[in-house]
Amino acid sequence: MARRSVQFWRMEHLNGDELSRPFPARRVAEVLKKAQDSGVDRHFSCTDGTVLVAQAAALAPHPVLLLDRVRDSNLPSVGDAVGRRKALPLAPGDHLLETTYFAFLKRNVIAVLTSGNGPRASRLGEYLSGMLGLEPGLVPVVREDIEEILTRLEVSRFEFAIPAERLSGKLMEGEWADVLDSASRLITEGTFRISLTVGRSGKAEDKKRIRERIQQLIDLFRSAGSVEHFDYVVAEGRDSLTGDREVVDLLKERFISHVEVDADLFNDPQKSTAAAIAILNTQARDNEAFFARTLSDAKGAADSASVPDIVPGGLAAARGAHVPAAASARQPVPLAGRSVAEAGSRVGRVGSAGKSGEEAGQTRGGGAGHELVRG
Repeated sequence: MARRSVQFWRMEHLNGDELSRPFPARRVAEVLKKAQDSGVDRHFSCTDGTVLVAQAAALAPHPVLLLDRVRDSNLPSVGDAVGRRKALPLAPGDHLLETTYFAFLKRNVIAVLTSGNGPRASRLGEYLSGMLGLEPGLVPVVREDIEEILTRLEVSRFEFAIPAERLSGKLMEGEWADVLDSASRLITEGTFRISLTVGRSGKAEDKKRIRERIQQLIDLFRSAGSVEHFDYVVAEGRDSLTGDREVVDLLKERFISHVEVDADLFNDPQKSTAAAIAILNTQARDNEAFFARTLSDAKGAADSASVPDIVPGGLAAARGAHVPAAASARQPVPLAGRSVAEAGSRVGRVGSAGKSGEEAGQTRGGGAGHELVRG
């Protein structure tokens, strides 16, 4: 048996606006299924070179999507009974797929069944943005009072520990990814522990600046979808309302379930998909009371018309391809230059959430020849 975690995220924004109605998850699953059946290329290349591909696994009772990270380089080797190494036996054109499973529940909650190797939850946002022009804002579902506590906390210390064998930059983003990448080259056994503190000496304004920087790093750490891989994660500080010292265990703040799965079963694509759907439906049923108590309902009907059909390479790439043609056709007209610039700006916004227009414009479809960086 192997242990897997089920994370719970909530879609709070869509394309920059607050999402108060249901997300059109069923329509997303339907257009993916249509693309699968029609043989439309569903691969999307992120700005860092990571290649993703999604497929619909179920429409009811909850839409379920599989998001795969496609690997065609840096592949692992195979060993025989006596330890002789040989290449992974992939047929020409085949790729290694590392999967994460997503179920769209009521109240715009997304249940995410992870393996530690598949894409993080944030990658779903990149895929939906690049392929369909939908930019969701995902936040983790947390226990009932944690946000209030952290808002009041004047942080003085942040500390975490992780077993050396789990060290990988793929677990995090930004500065933390660089830290874990470097640590993985420094230590291969034991435990890696890091502690950031404000310190006792120094001016008040210096301490305030350090405290704000530590708070930024805590926020970045919490936004990653891999906190459960750590053994110890705490934030300590003074409660600005009560004056009490608070030690917040960030491993317990996220609403995460742990399930035991048959490791051999999850090596079979068909059986693993069926098992994942069953696990996610069970989690939806078992945790519905908590979600009903702590989260607001999504009102109205889903805007299915906002979800286009999938085109090869994604919506952003398709729009980008039309811009040069439109510019050429309108070149004699002075106003055309301005129209093309405006169109280019729109293409930039359709790209990955949080990326500049220039970075989003670099996004293209396809999967071969990319160096895979981080999950």
